[in-house]
Amino acid sequence: MIRLGVLIAQHSLKEMETVPGRLLECCEIVMLPYQRLHEAQELYENNQHSVDGFVLTELAYLYLTAKWNSFPVPSCMLQITEEELFKKLFQISLNHRNLDFSRVYIDFISDHNNYLGVKDTLDERDMPITVSLTEVTDQIYEEVLNEHIKLWEDGKIDLSLTRMSNIVDDLTLHGIPHLFLFPSPDSVVQQFKQFVSELAVIHLAESRIAIGHVAIVNADISKQNINEWELQQMLLHKSLLEFSTEQKVPFFIQKSNGLLEIISSYKDLMLFTNNLSQCLLMSYLGKTLPFTVNIGWGLGNTMYKARTNAQSANNLSISSQTPGTYIVTEEDQVIGPLGEENCLEYRNGSNEYIQRISEEMDISTLQLQKIFAVISKTGKNEFTAEELAYQLGVTARSANRILNRLEEKGAATILYKKQEKLRGRPKKVYRILFANESEEKCKVDE
Repeated sequence: MIRLGVLIAQHSLKEMETVPGRLLECCEIVMLPYQRLHEAQELYENNQHSVDGFVLTELAYLYLTAKWNSFPVPSCMLQITEEELFKKLFQISLNHRNLDFSRVYIDFISDHNNYLGVKDTLDERDMPITVSLTEVTDQIYEEVLNEHIKLWEDGKIDLSLTRMSNIVDDLTLHGIPHLFLFPSPDSVVQQFKQFVSELAVIHLAESRIAIGHVAIVNADISKQNINEWELQQMLLHKSLLEFSTEQKVPFFIQKSNGLLEIISSYKDLMLFTNNLSQCLLMSYLGKTLPFTVNIGWGLGNTMYKARTNAQSANNLSISSQTPGTYIVTEEDQVIGPLGEENCLEYRNGSNEYIQRISEEMDISTLQLQKIFAVISKTGKNEFTAEELAYQLGVTARSANRILNRLEEKGAATILYKKQEKLRGRPKKVYRILFANESEEKCKVDE
């Protein structure tokens, strides 16, 4: 069952009394009350590994957003809806028929929430006074309370509306007519259920299977070297377990066709690849092993699909000029080598356009996809053989063969030759002619 941590002001706890009981069938609620906003940060950090998501009061959400920019755990803001606010304003107008809304102070609407629609509804002359503070700090309660008091003492307001339960007693003490607004229990339950549904989708995506194939580069399994290979396998297995422990990600490791297979999840793969941008495992193995490895990761909704993609990814790593980590997703998207300057993203399949070009040029669909990816990534279509070789992860001879083939078929032309050194033959600079056309036509499977 999904477990939610609820960061809420201590004074607002009574408003939430009935909520946990109404959500027993869909989630477990853990109340985390705070007195000051800095306590909300501590509560979040101390509980982020024991919950699936956080629900925060508006102030706590804005306070932590300013601190972190983004949340390490899925988090949402508990807020009063426009419908509830306008319902309350309507009730106020019925109970106080002579009330001038321009003499009402509302401390929870501003630019950050588009004034909850109030500014678009009322004439400017009827617009309530709104909070002037733009930054949420740990002193927000005192600062807003002082605004309430000053406006009241200056005779500028007849009523205050607040979302800050922490200042309600002080407003009463100063004799300021006020109303404390909190989302209704029905609204709170609805917001929680919506968040739980979103978390369920996230969990479904994160629980996708990720399988990694780790192969020793140039492994020699011949009879005379079998003992050395087995020793390498043992060292590799040991390093994989140590990495799993160090990163706190569970690995199930087994032998498979001369390599080690790791079974994990998409969520954990995202963690130790920094969102598929670099391979911490490759870096770790490079420091702990006396030999190099190829790594391929496959994603899929089934073990078969993930394993097949892992095989494809590992083959890409093996065929590359230097060992690296490749990923093949369930949509056949290829990413790799991770963390390298020549990392590319391209499709592992083809469409009619790619197939036709492949047949016309006598170049594999895979190489064409990679060429299109290079053009898209670099924003240019002019290369020497060495430049293209680096981007494609092939030898200069292979890149030169590809460019010559494109030139023969009229898909590339030699622009000029450049001399990079005083000695040696000048290098040809090719312009690939079908690049611009591919940007429009080569949208695989779209």
